[in-house]
Order: sequence, then structure tokens, then C-alpha cells
Amino acid sequence: MGDDERNVVDIDDDEEETGAASEAPSSASPSRIIKILFYIVGAVILVLLIIGISYIVTKNVQEQKYVREQAIIVAPPPPPLAHFDLPSFSVTTRDAEPHFIKITIALGYEDSIELNAELLRRTAQFQHIINVLLSGKRFEDVDTVEDKINLSEEIKAHINMILMSGKIKEVYFREIVIN
Repeated sequence: MGDDERNVVDIDDDEEETGAASEAPSSASPSRIIKILFYIVGAVILVLLIIGISYIVTKNVQEQKYVREQAIIVAPPPPPLAHFDLPSFSVTTRDAEPHFIKITIALGYEDSIELNAELLRRTAQFQHIINVLLSGKRFEDVDTVEDKINLSEEIKAHINMILMSGKIKEVYFREIVIN
């Protein structure tokens, strides 16, 4: 009997230890399950929130794009301008090592008999103005596209200052050689 009592006591001790161990997980299990559920619910809410925000942003971007596209008005191109051709200009730049510039220019204007007659009368004046402008330029002043556009605007402004019957709308470079 002594051995049986020891076995019984050992069994009771084991039951108490396993009982305590089984009680701990059972009390921890609901809190662990609740934590997992909170994480799952949080993740679902986060995903729904991201989807909602993405939908709203996409909708606003599409509306703005549609408004921008509606604001574009397709207009026919303007009619071509009448043009007055000037003779070629050949000058050298004012650099230390001069470069050669050869330009052929056409002046664009709205068709007018009075302006055409004035352009014919003042051709020598235009040639003088353009020669003076070109001879005052350096290579760096005429080597890029932006510089050439600025030169055409400068020529247009100087010519329009002396015209009485109308104004030049565009200066076209029919040929431009810079060497």
C-alpha cells in the first residue's frame, strides 16, 4: 500500500500540474483568439479603407482629365500669311574669330495692298536694319533655336517701328547658315 499511495499522490500532483497548465491556456486562449480577431478585423478595415481611398482618388483624377479634355477647343489653323521676300544677307559676326552668317528672310503679313506697296518702297531700309542687327551679333547670340527665334522677334520689332500701313506678323528664315 505504501507504493499505491505514492502513485496516487504522484497522480494527484500530475493532475494538479496538468490542470493548472490546461487552465492557463484556456484562460489565455480567449484573449489570444480575441487578439487574432482584432488583427483580422483591423486588416479587413485597412483593406477596405485603402480600396475606398483608391476609388475616390481615381474618380477625381478621371473627372479632372475629362474636364481638361473638354476645355480644349479645336480651332482651324489661321489662313497663311502673305509674304514679302527679302534678298539674302551675308555678314560676319563680331567675335574675335569671326563667323560667317548667311540668312534669307521672308516677312509674313496680312494681305494688304498698301502694306505690300510700303514693303516694296522700303526694301533698302529693311536691308540696312537687318544688316546692322546681324553685324552686331556674336556666334553665341545666334547658335541655338531660342536665339534664332529671338533674332526673328528683334527683326520684326525693328521693322514694325518704321511701318505706317500695317504690321509684320512673322519673320521667316527661309535659309540660315552659320559657319
